[in-house]
Amino acid sequence: MFQMDELKRLSPLGIFWGGYTLLFLLWRASFLYTLPFQLGFLVAVLLQPGVGYLQKRFHARRGPASGMLAVLALGMLLLPLCLLVYFSIRELTLFLIRAAEGGFPEFSPPVRAFFQRVGDAFHKLDWDLLQRSQQEWMSLLQNSMETVTAVLSGLMRLLSSLPVLAALLLATAFASYFFTRDFPKIKQWVRGLLSLKTRKVLRAAKTGSSGTGRRYLLSYVLLYFISFCEAFVILSVVGIPYPFLTALLTCAADVLPVFGPGLVFVPVAVYQLLTGAYAKAAGILIGWAIMSLLRQLVEPKLVASTTRIHPLAMMAGVYFSFAAGDLWVLFYVMGLCISYSALRSTGALPPLLKPKEPPSEKPSEGG
Repeated sequence: MFQMDELKRLSPLGIFWGGYTLLFLLWRASFLYTLPFQLGFLVAVLLQPGVGYLQKRFHARRGPASGMLAVLALGMLLLPLCLLVYFSIRELTLFLIRAAEGGFPEFSPPVRAFFQRVGDAFHKLDWDLLQRSQQEWMSLLQNSMETVTAVLSGLMRLLSSLPVLAALLLATAFASYFFTRDFPKIKQWVRGLLSLKTRKVLRAAKTGSSGTGRRYLLSYVLLYFISFCEAFVILSVVGIPYPFLTALLTCAADVLPVFGPGLVFVPVAVYQLLTGAYAKAAGILIGWAIMSLLRQLVEPKLVASTTRIHPLAMMAGVYFSFAAGDLWVLFYVMGLCISYSALRSTGALPPLLKPKEPPSEKPSEGG
């Protein structure tokens, strides 16, 4: 029924998928408890070149060098984080106060007028059906607004929970220092757990990647930061309320292929149309077009085409996430695609499709 040679060739993919799934489930189950240690280990990995430079250039001891760089790195990360929390809480507070005091009354009359125009244009249709549709749409909009308000309220409670944030920052700071200081010992311990064959495979993958994963991550961090800045400037110039939060949502939506920032900009533009702010709606759509054009120009220069996730795989992850009602599904699919793409590019995993063999050259007659 199946080609045994092909199944044997693809067998490493099954092992990879099973191991990745197990690790992802463990990571998800322990995420909230291990978050500061994950952040600390990530900081330690990024600081290793700096620690090595201080040791070689200034003959500094590893402990003081690790502590100095950890404090410097956390200070550079803490300032943007504080600004992010401050502006997020400020705009969330304004949004929730407005929602509690009277909601968004300017949204209802245009929607009712829209249904009225539909009813006048199609007066031969069943008016009761249109009335029920209007009530259902208004109920849906009201429920959606209540859901958004509840989500933002929970987010604001999380951001304003000072004891939790203080404990998180403190644990991250200590984890960053100790992981940075003891990183060679951790590497030695991990080597002791792995077999010689596994170490050779990982060493070959690391050598073949030549920092591709790190460049890929940093490139996309820069792209999303540029998207956030562009969205914030466009929303501020057009005069859209809550530009900071909307720009954050736009940056998050930029992860998705095809739609990208349009997943946020289009609903905002439609909202402005329904409220009669036609100039603002046009400005948002023009800004979306500018962002899309700049993204097409900048992305190829920062990210290699071999490390991109196929749009169909990303859309499948989005669909699976919506169907399951769980955002973790999207993270699972994204991580699976990124990991497979990185390992396939190094030769550690086989491609899904067997590469075509070059045609053999026939010997010329009389040769």
